[in-house]
Amino acid sequence: MPSSSRSGSFFLTLVVGLVAAGAGCSSPSSAPKTCQSSAECSANARCTGGTCVTNSAPIARVAVPAGPLEANLVFSFDGSASADPDPGDSIVSRAWSFRAVSAPCDPPVVAGSGQVAAVRFACPGRYAVDLTVTDQMSAQGIASKEFDVAPYSGPALLTIGPDVSVGHACTAGPTHCTPTGPVALSATPTPDAPADLLFGWAVEPPAGLVLDANRRVTFTPGADATSPTVLIETDGQAISGDWIFRVEARDAYGVVASGAVRVSIGNRPPVLTKTIPAPNHAFDGVAFTSTGEVAFTVADPDGDALVDQNVEWHHVGDGPSGSFTGNVLDGPSRVTFAIVVPFTTRADAQYLIGGPGLERSIRFSISDVNGAVVSDVWPIEVGNRPPVLVNQLLGVSVNHVFDAGAVAYQAVAGLSRWSDPDGDPLWQVPGSSTGDPQCPQFDVIAGVSTVGCSLAYIGTPAVANFAGNHVVAQQVQDPWVAAASTSTVTFTILDRAPTITTAPVPLQHSHCTSGVCCRFVLDPESHQLVCDALFMSCDGGGSAVITGWWQDADGDPLTVTLTGDTPKVCMPSTCSMTVTLQGVVNECGSTAEQFDTTANDGSLTTRTSFFID
Repeated sequence: MPSSSRSGSFFLTLVVGLVAAGAGCSSPSSAPKTCQSSAECSANARCTGGTCVTNSAPIARVAVPAGPLEANLVFSFDGSASADPDPGDSIVSRAWSFRAVSAPCDPPVVAGSGQVAAVRFACPGRYAVDLTVTDQMSAQGIASKEFDVAPYSGPALLTIGPDVSVGHACTAGPTHCTPTGPVALSATPTPDAPADLLFGWAVEPPAGLVLDANRRVTFTPGADATSPTVLIETDGQAISGDWIFRVEARDAYGVVASGAVRVSIGNRPPVLTKTIPAPNHAFDGVAFTSTGEVAFTVADPDGDALVDQNVEWHHVGDGPSGSFTGNVLDGPSRVTFAIVVPFTTRADAQYLIGGPGLERSIRFSISDVNGAVVSDVWPIEVGNRPPVLVNQLLGVSVNHVFDAGAVAYQAVAGLSRWSDPDGDPLWQVPGSSTGDPQCPQFDVIAGVSTVGCSLAYIGTPAVANFAGNHVVAQQVQDPWVAAASTSTVTFTILDRAPTITTAPVPLQHSHCTSGVCCRFVLDPESHQLVCDALFMSCDGGGSAVITGWWQDADGDPLTVTLTGDTPKVCMPSTCSMTVTLQGVVNECGSTAEQFDTTANDGSLTTRTSFFID
C-alpha cells in the first residue's frame, strides 16, 4: 500500500469536574471529623485512616495516537493514564465522546467505556476528543484534546462499509442477548486493487469481553466473505461496547490492503424508581423512634441482568447515641430503616428533626452486566404531627395554700386537656404569655395543662390580691411545632375564712386573801338564812396569755385583735395574745367581763366574743 507523510497538530484542555463547589476545601481552623466507617462522613467524603476525608475528583488524561492521523484508518485513543488521587478510590467508569470542530462530516460515536477508544474518521478535518472519568463517589474529571485528521494519502484499494451503531436486547428463559438491528460488514475491492484477492475478517471484542462459550460471534456465510453478516450474542453476559471487525485482503505476496468496521453496541442504564416516605415517629417517654421502608424497582430497558447492588444507611448529626439501621427485603424490593434517638433533655429533640447538620439518607447503587451504574441518594425526613386541644376544663375552683418556705401564696389548677398523635412531650411555647402575671408559666403533665400561680407575701396579709378569678391563655407545642389551637381558661382561686376556737382562761390573780364569804340562803326547815358556801376572797384583776385560738385552713398569715391588746400579724401556729381582767372582786361578790377577738387573712374576717368570770 502506498504511504505518505502528513503532520497533525493538537492542543490539550484539561477540565476537572468537582462534585460541588468548594468540595475539596476546608477551613484551616476546622478539625477533621473522626470516623470508623464512611457512613459517618458527609455525602462527599469517605473514612480514610479514621478521619473523614473530602473526596477529590479523578484526573482524566487522554493520549492522541502518535504520528499523522488519516481519514479512513482506525486509530486508538488511550485514556489509561487517568487516575484518582484519593487513597482507596478508583475510576469506575469512562465515557468517550468525539466532536467535529471543523469537519464536514459527523464524528464517530463511541459506545465503549474502556481505557482505549478505537475510531475511524470518515473525512479529514479538525476534531476533539473528550474523556470523562467517574470515581466511586460520582466525582468526575474531564480531559479534552483537539487534533487534525488528514486525508488518506494512498489510492483506495478497498471500499469499507460504514460503521454500525446499534442497541441490544436480552430475552429471558434462558437469557439471550443480541444486537437490536442487523450487523452487516462490507469490504469491496476498488478498480485499483489487484484481482483474485482473498479476504479474512477478525473481531476485537471490547476490552474485558472475551469470546467463549457464553459470548460468541458468527460470520454468515463465513469470515472469508467480502460482505458477511455478523451475529453477536451472549448468554446474559456483557455485550455492549465497540466491536472492531478488521478485514485483510491478501494476494500471493502478502497483505494488499486492510480496513476496519466499528460496530458500536449501545447500552442503556438501569431505570430506578422509588417511593420515599416521610414516616411519623413515636415517643415512649425514653426515646423517639421511627420506622419505614423505601419501596423501589430497578428495570433494565435492555433486559440485562442486574449485579452489584449496594445499600448504605448514612447518618450524621443525630446525637451520640442516635442510630439509623435497616435491611434490604425482596418480593417486592424494599429497603427498611429504623431510627432511635434517646431523649433526656428538650435539646435532644433536635437529633430527630431539624438539628444543625442532621442528615439521614440511604445510598443505593446497582449496575447492569454491561457496567452501567445507576446510583441514588434517598433522604429520609421524619414526619411530625402537631398536638391537638382535646377540651378545656370549665368551672375550675381550687384552694390556695401559703408556702412558708417560699413566703408566698400559691395555687395549682388544671386548665385543659391536650393530645399529641406521636405521644411527644408537650410544653408552653417559649416566649408566649399566659396573660396573667401571677400565673406566668404552665406545664403539660399527662396531657393536662397545669398552671402554678404565686403571689409573694410582703409582710401584710393580702390574700385578697391573690384569690378570685384568673384568666390564663395557653399556647402548647411539641418539641418542634405549636398546636393549631390555643386555649384560654378562667378559673377561681378560693380563700377559706380563718377560724377561732376559744377555751377556758385560767387567770393569774394579782392578790388573794383568806376569808369567808357567805352566800345566805333560806333554810326550808328553819325558815332562817344560813351560810350556803365558803369562798376565797380576792382583791384586784388577773391576766393570761392566749395561744392556739386562731387558725386558717389555707395556712395564711393573720391579723389578730383582742380587746385590750395591740393588733398583731402572725402565723396561725404562733399567734398569741394577752387577756387582762380589769374588775375588782369584793369579799362577797363576783364580776364578769366580755372580750372580743378577730382574725383577718387579708380578705376574710372572723369575729367572736367570750366572758371571763
